[in-house]
Amino acid sequence: MNAETDRRKSGVYRYRNSGASEPVSAGDAIRQLVDSLGLAEKLKQQRVLSLWEEIVGEDIAAVTQADGFRGEQGELTVSAQNPTWSHWLGLQRETIRQKLNREVGGDVVKTIRLKIDSSIR
Repeated sequence: MNAETDRRKSGVYRYRNSGASEPVSAGDAIRQLVDSLGLAEKLKQQRVLSLWEEIVGEDIAAVTQADGFRGEQGELTVSAQNPTWSHWLGLQRETIRQKLNREVGGDVVKTIRLKIDSSIR
């Protein structure tokens, strides 16, 4: 077993920046990698999708669905079971948008686009 293997097993890795080498935790190394690859925004968008039920509640989530983001515009597409639920979401759109952004810690959702999908059950 060599020093590199020992360092890997300990969970402490070295991140080289400007010639300096200091130990960082695996979590910090992953955060630095995510930032350097420009993936932070995509991860926040995925978090918005996973938070949908928590933000709107179980009853509303049963008749709606957060489908995804369209491009870099920050447009969240949401499907509703019927026109009545789509109308309700339209009335609550800004409140929901603010709650989602507050929860993920940034202005990720800029607009919410609504559509009707009768297959949601």
